[in-house]
Amino acid sequence: MARLGPKTSKLVYGLEWAKYLDPLEIEFQMCRAGGYITGKSGTKYGEGLFHHYRAAMKLLWPEVVWHKWNNLIVENYVKREVRTIAILGPASSGKTHTAALCGITDYFIWSDSTTVIVCSTTKELLEQRVFGEIKRLWRSARKLYSWLPGNLIEGRLRIVTDSRDEFNEGDGRDFINGVLGVPVKKGNDYVGLGDFAGMKNKRVVLIGDELSLLPPAFIHAISNLDKNVALKVIGLGNPKDTMDALGMLAEPAAHLGGWDGGIDHTPGTKVWETRRHGGICIQLPGPDSPNLDGKLGCPLITQESIDRDISFYGTDSVWVSMMDYGQMPRGLGSRRILTRQMCLKFRAMEEPNWLDSNRTRIAFLDAAYGGVGGDRCVFGEFQFGRETEPIEVADVASAVLNQQSLNPRRRQIVSLIDTLLVPVSTQLKELPCDQIVEFCRAQCESRGIPPENFYYDSGMRVALVQAFARLWSATTNGLDCGGSASDDRKVSADIDVTCKDYYDNKITEIWYAVRLAVEAGQFRGMTEEVMHEFCQREWEMVGKNKTKLQPKDKMKKATGRSPDLADAVAIGLWGAILKGFIIQRLKSAHQARRDDRWKRDIREKASNLWTSKQLVNTR
Repeated sequence: MARLGPKTSKLVYGLEWAKYLDPLEIEFQMCRAGGYITGKSGTKYGEGLFHHYRAAMKLLWPEVVWHKWNNLIVENYVKREVRTIAILGPASSGKTHTAALCGITDYFIWSDSTTVIVCSTTKELLEQRVFGEIKRLWRSARKLYSWLPGNLIEGRLRIVTDSRDEFNEGDGRDFINGVLGVPVKKGNDYVGLGDFAGMKNKRVVLIGDELSLLPPAFIHAISNLDKNVALKVIGLGNPKDTMDALGMLAEPAAHLGGWDGGIDHTPGTKVWETRRHGGICIQLPGPDSPNLDGKLGCPLITQESIDRDISFYGTDSVWVSMMDYGQMPRGLGSRRILTRQMCLKFRAMEEPNWLDSNRTRIAFLDAAYGGVGGDRCVFGEFQFGRETEPIEVADVASAVLNQQSLNPRRRQIVSLIDTLLVPVSTQLKELPCDQIVEFCRAQCESRGIPPENFYYDSGMRVALVQAFARLWSATTNGLDCGGSASDDRKVSADIDVTCKDYYDNKITEIWYAVRLAVEAGQFRGMTEEVMHEFCQREWEMVGKNKTKLQPKDKMKKATGRSPDLADAVAIGLWGAILKGFIIQRLKSAHQARRDDRWKRDIREKASNLWTSKQLVNTR
């Protein structure tokens, strides 16, 4: 507090305050009280949290121009029920400036119990953008109010509450309260927020700038930080891809249909609920800028700058969509093998509802040796069988009496049970391929999976094939994923073309089998991480109009990691197909007629039940 005189009182917001108490401290105290203070008579005094936050900001930075966009961001930031805010906007929409305002104001109000983490790709970008903006705001505010907290440590990208003086030098300096900048990229590698994911404090604020350039590790860090009671996350950037960190944080809630549900592209500013509990997205479209005429008095996007980009790039260009309209480019899922919304719509991430214990177990492997090229060695298990809701005898009788169809869902489904990383060490005497075989053999034996139900990618891996035959069994199944697609299978019931004429190679055919299984509603148990890898990989057209998966090295360059989990799962699903699992969209007419046998079984049971209840004349 900044009390500067005798404790005579003054009336502000209907409350008595010390006469010389700084007006800024009054606003701080109103914010700490939640925007209202209740008197002894039960009367509430104050104007609400948004009013007092903004009043404090106006006192701290009187030069800030207030308009509908920064008002909207601050208004949503102070809502207690909102924990994560994604901000989609064009260039020069004030995203970084307003996020910095929120973060440093939070710190000023609760300087003894607040950690503000700000991150971007590199240290240089942190200095140029969000941390540099916070630093500028901190210095500006301190010129007006020298009693404000904070000690700047330039070299460590920190502003800390604890000062270095003779009182605490011996005990060490406390860095928990303050603002810290975290670059998440070192060289070509993303290091993420692992060192800060377990940060604990009464209040934690996480600001991710240029989130469209950050890996999903940012999203995973939120899950750990979410254990803090008071958490605020702001992720901002120019919308680029539904599967990058910004796209994941901003994804519309399931009841809104996700990104595929048709968030409209009209020019108005929008706020929607996101998939993450307590999350919202704020979209700031350039054509709805408060500064279209350029007369607002702040560097906000104008119609002139929008028109300049349109004349150069064209109205429908991705650049204009990102940097001028501030909208997620349309059709981004059109070249994906899977989309998140597809997985949610067809229940791929749900647990299976098995009809009985009559299931086939499949084990699978995507091999890698000691992390060569950053790849992981992945083992896993699938099970396939029938799925249905239980049908009681009474339900059968009721259906027959009322001439209704039961139509139970006794179709086949396949469920991913788990995936494991195979430990492979170059420090052991055993060859890496021998280590892989021994691990897979032990896992399959403990799970009761015979070697003939084990599938792996054997392409260009002669030593691995020999090791499986030598150390385990010659009945294990190697798949040449780099070879040609099948010449005896049709693409689907809808596309009457052989896979060899449609797909460029076997791995593309195998990956598309996963998509067909998901679209048929026959996939269960997919995890978030596996789904993410499937959704990241694109396809392309190559010679003779064949479909081909995006090369692995190209995907690794774009996303920072290899799709090893997805590769392994695709191999496992193909193994299930070879062992009898039938995807509905691949069915022939003969298979469809054969699989209708269950209907005849139900009709026969119903007829017998009906006959058993009839009165019989025994005279």
